[in-house]
Amino acid sequence: MRKGWGRAVVVAVASVVIVLGLVFAVTVRGGRDKGAQWYAAPPTTPRTPSYSTAAPAPTTRPTLTVDSGCRLGQGPATLDPVPEATTRRVNAAWDRVERWLKANAPKTAASLRPPATLARIAQAQRETGVPLPAELVAFLLRHDGVSGLGDSFALPPFHHLASTETIASQAKVMCDVLTSSGLDDNVGYWWHGRFLPVAVDGGGDGLFLDQRTGTGRLGDWNHEGSVSFDHRPATLTELLEQTATALETGGPVDGGYRPVVTGNRALDWEFPR
Repeated sequence: MRKGWGRAVVVAVASVVIVLGLVFAVTVRGGRDKGAQWYAAPPTTPRTPSYSTAAPAPTTRPTLTVDSGCRLGQGPATLDPVPEATTRRVNAAWDRVERWLKANAPKTAASLRPPATLARIAQAQRETGVPLPAELVAFLLRHDGVSGLGDSFALPPFHHLASTETIASQAKVMCDVLTSSGLDDNVGYWWHGRFLPVAVDGGGDGLFLDQRTGTGRLGDWNHEGSVSFDHRPATLTELLEQTATALETGGPVDGGYRPVVTGNRALDWEFPR
């Protein structure tokens, strides 16, 4: 089966409720087995501690007692220089992707936004509170994400590259939910303030770069589960290179997804059977 237009409808509906869903899913996660990636249907009302009839239930959420890593609005004012080797590698991968898109999926090619300015990238760094790794800066200097979802370019199978605005706004959403949950176990398991969202699927999940140690390790987050590094290459650049190879050869990539071109000449990814 293919995701096609059906995915766009699902994305649109899911986006309306995702923030509320994030708050609920994270709050009720306390005490769950950390090995679980998905949850059964939640109870009608969140679980609360037991209290005697003589003591009223608390009216405020618990607060974190560990450092969430969230420093929104406190990022470095200046960007670190991007090594020339990083720029060359990122641009070489983009050259391959764009060449294929222009020849086979021009509708998707048109969704790639122009480069971001250095000033806008620096602003996103300040807003997230996290130093941007060199490869992310190189990505944004090539394309400031994509326009919308739907037929826009997606790393397989449905991760649409985030713009500078989306990086900043998604980081704020994730930190707000993390800190409001009050659950220490969520820090680093569900999200961490030193994670940088770099691609979104429109349903509350996406890809991030882990800047806890400044390495920019690529991972993915699941808003109803935990973050994971198990099924991704080490860097965003490697994923783009794998995507370029899949486009040029017909796949497979990321567990078996193969590129296909829709009737309106847009890129789609065929689900493995």
